[in-house]
Amino acid sequence: MTSIESKRVQYRKYLERAGVIDALSKALIKLYEEQNKPEDAIRFVRKFMCESCPDDAQYDLMKNDLEEAKTSISRLEQELERLRGQIKKSPEEYQALTLAGYKSLTDDEEHVSSLLRKYLTPELVEEYMLITTSAPVDAYLYDCAVSGFEHHDSSVGIYAADPESYDVFSKIFDPIIKDYHAQQDNESDVLQKDTDWGNVDEIENLDPERKYIISARIRIARNIEGFPFFPKLTEKQFIEVEEKVRAATETMDGEHIGSYLTLGDIDAETQQEMVKRHIMFHRGDAYLTTAGCYRFWPTGRGVYHNPAATFLIWVNEEDHLRIISMAPCGDLGDVYNRLVNGLQELEKTLTFARSPRYGFLSACPSNLGTTLRASVHIRLPLLSKDNERLVALADELQLQIRGTGGEHTAIEDGVMDISNRRRLGFTEFELVKSLQDGIVALINAEEELETAGQEG
Repeated sequence: MTSIESKRVQYRKYLERAGVIDALSKALIKLYEEQNKPEDAIRFVRKFMCESCPDDAQYDLMKNDLEEAKTSISRLEQELERLRGQIKKSPEEYQALTLAGYKSLTDDEEHVSSLLRKYLTPELVEEYMLITTSAPVDAYLYDCAVSGFEHHDSSVGIYAADPESYDVFSKIFDPIIKDYHAQQDNESDVLQKDTDWGNVDEIENLDPERKYIISARIRIARNIEGFPFFPKLTEKQFIEVEEKVRAATETMDGEHIGSYLTLGDIDAETQQEMVKRHIMFHRGDAYLTTAGCYRFWPTGRGVYHNPAATFLIWVNEEDHLRIISMAPCGDLGDVYNRLVNGLQELEKTLTFARSPRYGFLSACPSNLGTTLRASVHIRLPLLSKDNERLVALADELQLQIRGTGGEHTAIEDGVMDISNRRRLGFTEFELVKSLQDGIVALINAEEELETAGQEG
């Protein structure tokens, strides 16, 4: 029995246990026995199965009430954030919160793999807990580490509150960055190479026959110079960032021409549809929530995209900008070329935060450097059954593999998301080229398994 057939059998058993099949059967028998068959058979079945359920008019009314309630909740959440912003913690309060957070983190004997836990020592806590970045941001260590203090299972556990955080709290950020990006042996003062997009023509269509690759996507993160990162952005600054990006997109031409949509102006149903199509982002990540990423939601958030939805800019999702190029095929070269051209157009009017040591800055240390993540959704059914070999190949090729639903999701039916693992220490071209070479190697491995199966 194939995996699909097995799932069908399990699903049917589930429906039987839940009484769904029995209820449907009774409804269909009742419809069969009706002398005068109703024009709307679905409504007849629905009414028979749920006599107390609301009719269409009642359903529409309840739906409108729900949308109004959600709007009210969002408005109250924004007002709560404004009130919180007016409450300034004293240095003594920051000290107490930092000490309590650090104790909670280090007392947890179950979750011990956080990089924050690995490198934040009692001596560093003592040195940093009352230091701040420059006014008016005034970011404390607690502002950066609050998410890691609460979520001990976080792999990194710390976000920069502003560009200066990387310098002010360098003794904690630097070892975390070098560890995450496998740069422990790099003693250079400069960890990131200069930007180099290379020869775009060397990046190709990896699957012209569309046998394996479902889609290709490259995204980069950017933050506008002169603004803090999300943990310390004010409501006014969220709006200012959005306006700067909106103005910058007005000069787009060719295939990059599109329209800007403010999240607050999009109804909930349309938002859900856009999220499903990977055009729009949504909130809900627990680590980012604690870090303050969703404050004043949906103020200052939005998306720019062209009609084909192959070029997008997410505004204030996590970093100020997430610039995305994608296509429903394996033409990585086309995706790469579109990304480079779109970014270079934005750079005519926007200046992005960059460190001489780390390259382009992002709120999360895991994205520093190029900030580039190139990925494909690919179907490798045979290779996915040999997880040990798949993981070994990924490690050898410096690739990261996960489910298509995002980080921490499982591979389903042989379909997976594969991306470059590295961000820092390499040029943009080197990273995209490494993904290209890695995908070709994985496809070759899948084809070898297909041949072996045919011969067997």
